[in-house]
Amino acid sequence: MQIQSITLKNFRNYEGQTVQFDPHRNMIIGENAQGKTNLVEAVYLCAFARSFRTSNAQEMIRFGEKQASIDAEVVSEDIEKRIQILLRSDGKKMLKKDGKILKRASDLLHTVVVVVFSPEDLRIIKDSPDKRRNFLDKEISQLRPGYFESLHRYQEVLRQKNAFLKQLIYKNSGMLPKDSEEEGVLDVLDMQLADYGTKVILQRRAFVELLNEEASKIQEGISGGREQLRILYKETIDPEHFYETLIEERERDLRNGSAGSGPHRDDLEFLINDKNAKKYGSQGQQRTIALTLKLAEIRIAKSLLGENAILLLDDVLSELDKERQRYLLHNIDDIQIFITSADADEELLAEVNKGKIFRVENGRLTEEVTTGP
Repeated sequence: MQIQSITLKNFRNYEGQTVQFDPHRNMIIGENAQGKTNLVEAVYLCAFARSFRTSNAQEMIRFGEKQASIDAEVVSEDIEKRIQILLRSDGKKMLKKDGKILKRASDLLHTVVVVVFSPEDLRIIKDSPDKRRNFLDKEISQLRPGYFESLHRYQEVLRQKNAFLKQLIYKNSGMLPKDSEEEGVLDVLDMQLADYGTKVILQRRAFVELLNEEASKIQEGISGGREQLRILYKETIDPEHFYETLIEERERDLRNGSAGSGPHRDDLEFLINDKNAKKYGSQGQQRTIALTLKLAEIRIAKSLLGENAILLLDDVLSELDKERQRYLLHNIDDIQIFITSADADEELLAEVNKGKIFRVENGRLTEEVTTGP
């Protein structure tokens, strides 16, 4: 799986440019605010139809323009494909795959699978639970058909239920509804939550099991056998008794005006040698776990899809020490990588022994060096 070329028009600070990429390594070097991250953001959009930086389409359109476009030639499952994305200033977007307009953003999933590693990801261990849930949801959506749909439907019903609970608080002054019609609405919403929520939890369980298996081996390798990593999926509700639990918690939810249990409240726990890494892990251990997760994602994608994902390393190598940099680069030899960096570190370039090097300045890429394999 690889991005062969990409054409950007009025995307961020790119007025218009077509770039041919190397199937192995692509180094993008430049000062801050010149367009390094903008380029990998465009690649990310080809996988998710959304940005990892903003939810506002206007921010991705060049100043003074009404729309922006991304046109990418990709190879997936040994088949050449074309992805086109049009972003409009009113927030709407149009997606095409092989010339056919896609009705939903989810229809683009699985065409290209990317793993992005940025400085923000280094904080995943000590960040809030929603960041870890987002990590799970993003990766599973790429790899498991149907997961995104179940998650989306669960979130929609959850919003409906929370809005209805707030209406009842206002109407009934916080008392449980005595109106059979109101109870009937809650029953229907809870049944739908149980249906979609159970699917979400079971798929998360299966993914975390794979993640734990791969990540534990990688962590052991990085630490020289000194650290044993375990990843636990912390559920707030048993999917075997999802609906019954919602009924039992209805009074509490009505008091709070929101549903307190379900996959929207779940979390991940990371244990190093059986100790909670969030509470007791050093910064170095926490960063190693973040690196481990990214490498594990790549291995899982390969095992499930039969081909490698594309790795985006956005200004993250400078946040890792030399030992972790080398481990990362030596364990991703056979995949396409995009690496952004503020300077051309000679040691780093020596590790990147094949591929292309681009210099970016004010939204313009220039191929600087092409090295042989």
